[in-house]
Amino acid sequence: MYAGPEDTEKMAYEGLLDVANHVIRALRHSPQITSRLDIKTGIVTGEDLLPLIEFMELVGEDDEAVPWMDGLTYRKAYEEGKPPVVVLFGADLTTSTSGWDCGACGFATCAEFNKYSKLHRGMGPQAFGPSCMLNVLDMGIACDYACAAASKYDIENRIHVSVGLSALHLEYLEDVSYILGLSLGPLEEFWYYNRPAFTEIWDREFNDSYTLDKFRTVFSIMFQSFSGNFHPAIKSYDEWWDAETQDYVGVTPDPEINEVKDMLWPRILAIVPQFRERVNAIKARNKAEDAI
Repeated sequence: MYAGPEDTEKMAYEGLLDVANHVIRALRHSPQITSRLDIKTGIVTGEDLLPLIEFMELVGEDDEAVPWMDGLTYRKAYEEGKPPVVVLFGADLTTSTSGWDCGACGFATCAEFNKYSKLHRGMGPQAFGPSCMLNVLDMGIACDYACAAASKYDIENRIHVSVGLSALHLEYLEDVSYILGLSLGPLEEFWYYNRPAFTEIWDREFNDSYTLDKFRTVFSIMFQSFSGNFHPAIKSYDEWWDAETQDYVGVTPDPEINEVKDMLWPRILAIVPQFRERVNAIKARNKAEDAI
């Protein structure tokens, strides 16, 4: 047998599905605090990624928010014929089943929390809630185990809240209140950190626009200088190392960001139905294929 460059690259991408299966096994094996969190999983790749990609692009297109950035990054990988394999995992965090009465949710007992949650359960921009804090911890542990499994294979991977958010609203997984998406591949270095999709549109005009200021706010760690002195300066100007330090990383209210968040929710609700129809068609197709 001989496999040339094109064959081996194809085989390598097919191998991402094997890695996804290992990730799901790690999720199932993660040691939970409550031992009761029912984690649901799914794998999405190929053309079935398109509803996710287009949804993220539409949600963030007007203000170039985070979903737009991730949609653009996914789009480039898809159009170059190297789409990521996405492991979706989620759970219903809105009901406490432990009975430990830990009080972390703000209620004295789990029974009080469950009563409140049942009456006031609702949709939020990133999750449906309210959530039991022990369930949140178990979800975080599962996420850690999934990422650790992916890292052992030395492939590009990253947890995407935006992908999980999109999958939640489009109901790729059902009966869950929160979803995270773990992207496996493409087989490129730092695809989600160097962002080659942005390199193609990055110029001086873009660099001087409000968009870069927004990037500094949302991804401050990427523009941060040495933090060992507890006053990390922001690299917000040319030759920042020679200038007098004035700006530091800190947590402050941002009316503009809050306004964008307020605008995001109505936009999501407006476009969800059309995308859910496509996702339901994908799920129906898969059930039909399994029945053959």
